[in-house]
Amino acid sequence: MQFELFKNFVDAISTLTLEQYETLSRAMTDAQIGSYEAEESTGSVAIESEYSSNTKNSTSELETCILSHFAEQPVCPKCQGHDIGRWGFQNERQRYRCKTCKATFNTFSGTPLARLRYPEKWNDYLTGMTYSMTLRASASEYGVSLETAFRWRHHFLEVINNDQAEELKGITELDETFFRESFKGQRKGLPRPTRKRGNDPNKARKVPVLVARDREKNTLDGILENESANELCRHLNGRISIEGTVCADAHLAHEKLAEKLGFEFKELVTSAGQHVIEGIYHIQHVNAYHSNLKTWIGGVFHGVATRYLPHYLAWRRDLTASVKLNTDQFVKRVAEHWCFQLLTGT
Repeated sequence: MQFELFKNFVDAISTLTLEQYETLSRAMTDAQIGSYEAEESTGSVAIESEYSSNTKNSTSELETCILSHFAEQPVCPKCQGHDIGRWGFQNERQRYRCKTCKATFNTFSGTPLARLRYPEKWNDYLTGMTYSMTLRASASEYGVSLETAFRWRHHFLEVINNDQAEELKGITELDETFFRESFKGQRKGLPRPTRKRGNDPNKARKVPVLVARDREKNTLDGILENESANELCRHLNGRISIEGTVCADAHLAHEKLAEKLGFEFKELVTSAGQHVIEGIYHIQHVNAYHSNLKTWIGGVFHGVATRYLPHYLAWRRDLTASVKLNTDQFVKRVAEHWCFQLLTGT
């Protein structure tokens, strides 16, 4: 981000005329002199202000929000008991003791964020995730190791992994896409012989991914074991309004799914050139979502390991929701998990 800001600054400076550049230089000099005079006149006030700023930034908004919510109603991560007492501090964090099972813990014990370091950098890291920042760029920008950047990414994504749309309404588009099975980053225990990069991609196993998306940009997705109606029903049962209409291409599994769940089904025979029914029923939106998803995974991250594919599906869902994901929303979603459901450690 600093590099982008600097590049934009240089580009802006390069377009100035000589007269504009001299005016800008004089203004910056006057501002610098004024800041020196203000610093000399306020002395201790400036030092106190700097101390307050450093103290405020020693913890992130995300950590503060989680700590305050948990303190209101602490729950034991071992037995889910509510008879909790305070049990001193460790690393400046309040610890608790369950009076039922005698276990001691802190706010983050038994959650995806347990043992994550540098909490003062969490908010900035989440900001980078809203811009799909890569691991190496994140590590460089926030001053952490590549391993830490990787761990943070997947622990934060684990929190939002199950944030699926509760119900799809109105016109819903349904289709499957496929990703090549990948063992990216895995060096041992491969279920197949190792091979050089660039081999025939048609020989690799294809992983089917279901995407259902309504016209309000609410999305349901999931990795399928196979393309059967039972597997589709496992992901979509109770998630599609029976008053809605589902558009999908001609497939026996789709027809059986419509019979099981009882929604109106518009079947498109795309192989025969039928792409739109009655002017409004089509699957162009979900196909565009597939295309953008593959471009995002392949272009930005150069492919992802199949074991982590659910995390990236969740990440993309939030980035393409009706309300664009920002840092405040990310913090809110993580905090809401602490409020309303017990997190499972990874």
